[in-house]
Amino acid sequence: MKIQLIYPDPNPRVGLSGRKVESAALQLLAALTPPTHDVSIVQEHLGDDIRFNDPGVDLVGITAMTIQARRAYQIADGYRAAGKTVVLGGIHPSVLPNEALLHADAVVVGEAEHVWSQVLSDVASGHLRGIYRGREYADLTQLPPLRRDLFPKRSSFSIGSVQAARGCPYDCSFCSATLFTGRKYRFRPVENVIAEIKTLGRRFLFFLDDNIFSNESYCRALFTELKKLNLIWIGQASLHLAAGNRDLLKLAVESGCIALFVGIESLTASNLRATGSLAKNKASTPEEIGASIGVLHDHGVVLMAGVIFGFDDDDPEVFDRTLKFLNHHRVGYGSFSALTPFPGTKLFEALHSQSRITSYDWSKYDGATAVFVPKLMTPEQLQVGTRRMGVNFYSTPKIFRRIWTNRHHPVIFLASSFAWRHSCRVENRVPLYTPSGLWTKNANESLVPAIEGPPDARLLLPADPGTVQKNLRAGSLIGVA
Repeated sequence: MKIQLIYPDPNPRVGLSGRKVESAALQLLAALTPPTHDVSIVQEHLGDDIRFNDPGVDLVGITAMTIQARRAYQIADGYRAAGKTVVLGGIHPSVLPNEALLHADAVVVGEAEHVWSQVLSDVASGHLRGIYRGREYADLTQLPPLRRDLFPKRSSFSIGSVQAARGCPYDCSFCSATLFTGRKYRFRPVENVIAEIKTLGRRFLFFLDDNIFSNESYCRALFTELKKLNLIWIGQASLHLAAGNRDLLKLAVESGCIALFVGIESLTASNLRATGSLAKNKASTPEEIGASIGVLHDHGVVLMAGVIFGFDDDDPEVFDRTLKFLNHHRVGYGSFSALTPFPGTKLFEALHSQSRITSYDWSKYDGATAVFVPKLMTPEQLQVGTRRMGVNFYSTPKIFRRIWTNRHHPVIFLASSFAWRHSCRVENRVPLYTPSGLWTKNANESLVPAIEGPPDARLLLPADPGTVQKNLRAGSLIGVA
């Protein structure tokens, strides 16, 4: 068969492409496909075109997070109308497989390693079974080399992505990662990770792991080998693991680590306790969080702080308090999100049971649009406040004020900061010559153009609570069943 694997752009008409890193999931799926099949990969978020009438395509596989679901369904419907067989997978179809099956011939729930060969066999025989569930998590020691040959090198400055481990032991109520990969760390052999990195031909890497500091002995072995490759890399980590072991942090820096994304989430202890995210970072006060940030800065690591707004104890002043804190500690980068109740999470179930969710249009689950009613502010205040945070944080004066603290790689810091500045201003339609602090926007005005056309009713979660919970239960058996 000729198989096409697709990573959708959630809103291609306006260029809100989400992440720009190449899809490692599709590279792995291609590697799991027997060589008797002809595989191609389409990354719409990187500019690749979707061609529904490609006469050579027999099977289409589409992966989707929640923000991509609406676009993924549109693509799936287009291919099916052209007579192609379509399989959907990824986090969103795994959580809501019955919904996804309305747009596909089959849905893969959970990790695909143990079921993909069966899907291909059933497609060939013409007997697809609808929903395929992985009954156990993948053994990462047995993963084949990714099909890097299917990705063209788009730029000499492009970032290569690699994954050393899967899983996360924490149970944050707003996070859907553990639904897909489980709460136990699983590791790839260090030698396999290093061998893969050597095939990339790139010096700048991004580790996809939810926590690159997951296990000290494994990390020591990995970082020691990375030191030999003269790389520059960034990753994601919990604050207490990154800052709490200075020897390991020093080794990470020596191996090429220049920046870490850390989910601070909130500066309010009650929010951290209520969502279960206090266990992840240990620090519960701004003073404790600031001290850990200082440890990263002392080692020359630039911090990207992930902050979420809209928790139950967040009032309209939370934006100013957070901006003041980040500026005081000269945090290099900031990623700001409105709290989003992703399907399958404890947060979704709680807000739905309280009738606080205002939209089930997945195209609005972008982390910048308010899709529920907060307790201490209006949805409009949450949405506009979150968007203003990005614009104000990445103002030109603030970027230059942070440069000395983040001086170890000044060219990279300035280039990436101004790229974030440009992105925030374009996405929020800030006039070119308007100073960040003077930018205002009517809260009721749509800040992000929606995909043209009315929502397809099949794309929206049913309003009946019984049907909602039935769908959630049907999609909750991910991994070991």
